[in-house]
Amino acid sequence: MSITTWGEAVDYTFQTRPAWRKGAGSQAAQINTNHFTRLRGLSFPVSKINNAVVSQVSIELEDEGKADGTINRIISAISCVLNHCAFDKLIEEPSKFRRRTEGESRSLFFTKEQVIRLAASAEDPFQREDLKDVINFAAYTGMRRGEIIKLKAKDVDLSNGIIHIGGRTDVQTKAKNYRTVPIHTHLIEMLAKRTDQVGKNVAIFGDQWGNPTELSRAFNKVRNFLDFDEGYVFHVLRHSFATWHVEAQTPFITLKNLMGHKRIETTLRYAKVTDKAALSAMSNI
Repeated sequence: MSITTWGEAVDYTFQTRPAWRKGAGSQAAQINTNHFTRLRGLSFPVSKINNAVVSQVSIELEDEGKADGTINRIISAISCVLNHCAFDKLIEEPSKFRRRTEGESRSLFFTKEQVIRLAASAEDPFQREDLKDVINFAAYTGMRRGEIIKLKAKDVDLSNGIIHIGGRTDVQTKAKNYRTVPIHTHLIEMLAKRTDQVGKNVAIFGDQWGNPTELSRAFNKVRNFLDFDEGYVFHVLRHSFATWHVEAQTPFITLKNLMGHKRIETTLRYAKVTDKAALSAMSNI
């Protein structure tokens, strides 16, 4: 017998691991493994479940509003499935996945000066103007990595100064609601250049970022060059956008809409805020 897909690994584990067969342990395991299934599918190859994949899944779960403790339990469930199958010699020994330090992930952000340094270093010494543009765009729109990669020229409305996320009102974002984000003055010249004389369905940041992992890998090279801790991943640019708005006292309900969050609680967890500020925001909803 051999196992090649996530679905096969999950089925085998539930059938043969006593603690997962029935009772509370089974229910919790079902809930936690279902998150990976929902985001990657039952047919996802177990050979491709590595630290990069699990890290990206963690970011997606965080963006949905999952707490670090919840994400760690999901990671543990993924590890349990793979380790169980590996113990029975059905798959290769899996990677050891990095857990999160609970309560700290959303406290990381870049200052505007640090974003300037990141963008400048992408261009020199790495000679990646495309990466420089993406760094600035992510920091000043707060958009998710997947949303940035999918963004097309038709979604950028320079005349009205807005970006349509989701493309049309009948196309929903991950948070299940179409939204717009104002174009920051810092981005106007760059967006004008990238949307000038291109087809409306052209991805404005090009096909080179069609693979999200490649974008993260390129960003990490710049991050490491500037000696930032490895916790400062590309997604922290989105955290930075939220934090800057909190510091500027943007109303939390406005920030919620800009970020594309379904619940205000998610917005409050993203931003580094005091209890007093959070209570004030909740009282104004």
